[in-house]
Amino acid sequence: MKTIAFIAGSGLAQVLNKLLTNIKKIENKKNKYGLVISYYIGQYNNTKIIILPRHGDSLNIPVRSPAQLVLEKGYEANIWELYKLKVDCVFGFSVVGSLDKSLKLINKHEFILPYTYLRGFAASTHTFGKDALNVHTNMKEPFNKKLIKIAKNAIIKSKCTFVDNVLYIYNNGDAFETTVEIKILNKLTKDYKKRVVGMTTIPEVMLCSQLNIPFCAICSNVNYAEGLDKEIVSHKKTINIMNKAKDDVLKIVKNIIINI
Repeated sequence: MKTIAFIAGSGLAQVLNKLLTNIKKIENKKNKYGLVISYYIGQYNNTKIIILPRHGDSLNIPVRSPAQLVLEKGYEANIWELYKLKVDCVFGFSVVGSLDKSLKLINKHEFILPYTYLRGFAASTHTFGKDALNVHTNMKEPFNKKLIKIAKNAIIKSKCTFVDNVLYIYNNGDAFETTVEIKILNKLTKDYKKRVVGMTTIPEVMLCSQLNIPFCAICSNVNYAEGLDKEIVSHKKTINIMNKAKDDVLKIVKNIIINI
């Protein structure tokens, strides 16, 4: 039986109840790397599905913020748990901000598919050390091409659009970037025309690569980076705009599950 994992918000687990069978919730699971707050195991035909809420089960305030995920080795605990569950691949959903006004906000039903990443300000270090199958992994293609193709088809079938070949700049959290940081990143990456900034995802792809688990990131652009737009970047705005994208995310996940 194939096993597919989705890392996303807790809302995804709640809305998949009608699609999956034999759903079981696992809470406060400890492994050698730390605490996994919760995850769900279900089944669709002959495929086992795992839904892992990155920040815990809260729909608004994260139980474990991006910075806490780093400090508490939450990323390591989460990915190690998926490895022990013998997942075949991981699709990671996350929200980002854009450095380029050409990238539409998620309320326009456009999704972002990164092809590579840059470790920017406050980037963190993650490793499984002696437990890694590959300690020094080659990151020429960090995001799996086959999974990206599957994601593209799922997005199209969901009547949404996508932008691929996007550079993901990882800055950790919990604060958003300053205007100065964005200006410097703009200059540093001016040769790249499609760029987003985010607080998560990259630790997950790095850790998955150490365990030979294929990974694909599917991102939602919720704002333009600080200083590029009149609106002030805020967590409240992120939640408001993502609420409009929930149905799209659900459709995409369904189409990935059905067609993988």
